[in-house]
Amino acid sequence: MGMKTMMNLTPREKLILGAIVQNFIESATPVSSTLIANRMKLGLSPATIRNIMASLEAKGYIYQPHTSAGRVPLTPAYRVYVDSLMKRARLTAEEKERIRQSVQETIYEFSEVMREATRILAHLSHLLGVVVSPRLKQGHFQRMELISLSAERILVIITIETGLVKTIQLELTSQIPREKLEMVSQVLNERLYGMRLDEIRKNFFSIVRDLKNDESGLIQLFVQAADRMFDFEDDLDVYYMGTHFIVQQPEFSDLQRFSSVAELLENRNIIIQLLDEPTEAEGQTLKIKIGDEIEDERLKDCSIITAKYRLGDVTGTLGIIGPTRMNYGKMVTLVDFTARTISQLFEKN
Repeated sequence: MGMKTMMNLTPREKLILGAIVQNFIESATPVSSTLIANRMKLGLSPATIRNIMASLEAKGYIYQPHTSAGRVPLTPAYRVYVDSLMKRARLTAEEKERIRQSVQETIYEFSEVMREATRILAHLSHLLGVVVSPRLKQGHFQRMELISLSAERILVIITIETGLVKTIQLELTSQIPREKLEMVSQVLNERLYGMRLDEIRKNFFSIVRDLKNDESGLIQLFVQAADRMFDFEDDLDVYYMGTHFIVQQPEFSDLQRFSSVAELLENRNIIIQLLDEPTEAEGQTLKIKIGDEIEDERLKDCSIITAKYRLGDVTGTLGIIGPTRMNYGKMVTLVDFTARTISQLFEKN
């Protein structure tokens, strides 16, 4: 929307729009023409600025909460600001080091990396930090281990190339010797190695068709359980932290507004849907959704900034949720740097 709407704006309108958004981000109060004239030193009189504001209001970028009040940005104003007027802020050396150190210290325990990333996003943004674990169905099979738990039960351990693991227990009709378990796992490892998990799930019967008469019944059991064994659709975890920061924002001093956001956080599937959607362009990892652009009505006063991080051949999503009146220049840099740091450290290790 940004470039298209920018074509509607004169140079002066762009200038004033940027000033309104920037001042509202800083103050959380309607922005007056006098304030802009005094603070921004644009060489324009308050009367001229008021005329420009009236034009911006007519075009749907800002509104006046009540007569004699200043102006407040609407979603299109934030979109133009983010796409065309915003300057990215730099993280301090200390902030970068905190992010690197948090990830590095937990790099060998994946769930701890996700928790640390959530914590550092929340603490550095003073907003809500959210991390969605990778979509493992994109991953490639590395190996399977079969471990006997009892005469009637085995544990199946599936490892993908990033080192992430899924376990599932299967019930047996009769005890299977350890040697047979090892032989079956060796055959399956040879056939499945390097294949995508979703392809294995879809084609498992064809892959093992010639083994279906295996006298142990193990292959037939795997055929019946293939959907469960290789279904990684529901293996997404959601981590979030920073609700106490959200409460401190002026926008959420209204208990009903905060309750709407809190209610949404309890629904894992909605969070995944909002954050973990495909980016529009190949190679694009950063996404910003603002106010009315967010499908869920409960977040109409919020913005979401997300970035993709990569663990080998699978990707996850991390980001922040906060009021539309957030410091986009700083938050975009924070989210982008955190995602790149996780990707780089996992690749290195």
